[in-house]
Amino acid sequence: MIRTKVKTLFMSLFFLATGSVIAQPEITVETDTIYVALDTLTNGELTVHWDVANNQFGTLDLMCTRNYVDLVDPYNYPYVLSTEENPVPGSYEKFCWGPICYDYGTDASSTNSGFLVSIPQNSVDTSFVAYFYPNGVTGTSTIEYCMHPVGNEGFGTCATITYVITATAKVGYLEESVATISTVYPNPLHGEGIIDYNIPSGKIGRIVSRDISGKIIGSFENLTSTGRVLIRDSEYAPGLYFTTIEVNGVVASTKRFVVAK
Repeated sequence: MIRTKVKTLFMSLFFLATGSVIAQPEITVETDTIYVALDTLTNGELTVHWDVANNQFGTLDLMCTRNYVDLVDPYNYPYVLSTEENPVPGSYEKFCWGPICYDYGTDASSTNSGFLVSIPQNSVDTSFVAYFYPNGVTGTSTIEYCMHPVGNEGFGTCATITYVITATAKVGYLEESVATISTVYPNPLHGEGIIDYNIPSGKIGRIVSRDISGKIIGSFENLTSTGRVLIRDSEYAPGLYFTTIEVNGVVASTKRFVVAK
């Protein structure tokens, strides 16, 4: 069975002090979370379709970069072709952007100008498709895709997809999705910041911070109800990070933040 969600990513523009213009992200919905049971997945493939819109002036020429935030174990990366003679365990993914569907495990689309996606002013591109293959593995994987100019990922539009894979549809995971987490404020983080969270009554959650490689940098455990946690930049090197709220072991939402010192 194929599960499809549609998201519109809006590309706005940011004016530098010099007067030049670069792409700056504005995302209407930051996270897709897809719940799928293996006993209902008939063809082994999940697809997510996104629309990317340029609602400002000027044409944007964009590539796509994929980042792993959190992965199940085993995960087939770097991707190795599985055959009957040599089966390779682990989930895997691929994506399509513009005229090309890239090979499994590809980190980024081509930087060749002929393969960039050009989006004129007030236009929408519908070519992005993410594919995920559980391959019999249960658990949670969060993957981020960023549409951005070549060599300028920091000024692109990024969003995450979280796949929650269970063995059977009889397991009731959907109720965990009502847990919420705010983006770190201020973002970029400098000094101290806060994260607000809300966890359903009777549930226990935790907030986990990871770097771009998926390594856990810090966590807040045994959280309940509604509250706020304090985060300090002294615990992080400058760079991009992700915060995830998990309830009863299930990922409910993921946000991104930047540490600037």
